[in-house]
Order: sequence, then C-alpha cells, then structure tokens
Amino acid sequence: MLISDSLPQMWLIYLGLAAVVLVTGYLAVRALPRFIRWIVVGAVAGMIAVPTGFHVTASVPEDSYGGTAPAIVAFAVSLIQKDGSGMASAFAMLVLGIGAGVAAGLGIWWLGRGREQRRREMARSRQRRASSADEEENDDLHGEGLRAERRDTSAGGATRSRAARDRQEPSL
Repeated sequence: MLISDSLPQMWLIYLGLAAVVLVTGYLAVRALPRFIRWIVVGAVAGMIAVPTGFHVTASVPEDSYGGTAPAIVAFAVSLIQKDGSGMASAFAMLVLGIGAGVAAGLGIWWLGRGREQRRREMARSRQRRASSADEEENDDLHGEGLRAERRDTSAGGATRSRAARDRQEPSL
C-alpha cells in the first residue's frame, strides 16, 4: 500500500494540511489588525506543529503503543482516556509550542512593522515636498493680488499653478 506504515509520509501529509490550515486561518482573520492577526496565527501554528511523545495502553498491557504525535492530538487522546501523566506532558509541550508560535508571530510582525513605518515616512516626506512647493507657488502669486498670475507664463503654466493651489488637502 502506498501510505500504510509510512510514518514520514504521514508527518509530511500532516504538515501540508497544517500549512493549509494556517494560510486559510490567516486569510480568515484579515479583519483584525496585523499585530493581533500574527499573534493568533502564531499561536495556532505552535499548537499544530509541536510534536510530543505519548504512550497508549490497550486492555492487555503487552499491547501498548508509544510514539510521537502532534501535541494537540496527544493531549486530546490523553484527555479522552483520562491519562493524567500523558495529559500533563502533552499540555506542557502544547504551552511551549503556543509560546514559541506567539514569539514567531511577534517577530514577523516586528519585521513587517519597519517596512510599514518606512512606507509611511516616505509618503509624509512626499506630501511635505508637494505642500512646500505649492506654498512657494502660492506665495509668489499672492504677492501680486488675488487673481494675479504671471503674465510671462503660458496658459498651461497658469492652469498648472491654479490646479496645484486647488489640490491642497487638509493634513490629518
């Protein structure tokens, strides 16, 4: 059989499905601010991706099975079977995974925050340059009167200066 008894292939399929869950989850919470979105997605990623060891006993003690599984799965199985020691170790790994995921989400947000700040600063500097150029034009025109335009400029130049004067928007 193609998939039977293949643990690495099972883990690859699990990680692929986990990636799909993370991408769709990120897109589902896009209404939230970016900071909270990365924290939530990081916590879910930590919950999904952290492995832990487990031990399941059957009705006959010789038929027990131990291995590695995602912490959330091991915690759920231990909770159903009322296995306190398995639940404690799985829960500890689950909390560590959530903490690591939140830290990774904060790191991604921190790296993206710098890009957003640079983009805002560039927009502000462009706005300042445009408003200072408009103010210089307005200062030149106001010195000669309210409707005064330079007589030595073409009609297109006068239209451009009027358009620049009318384009000024209040700053926020």
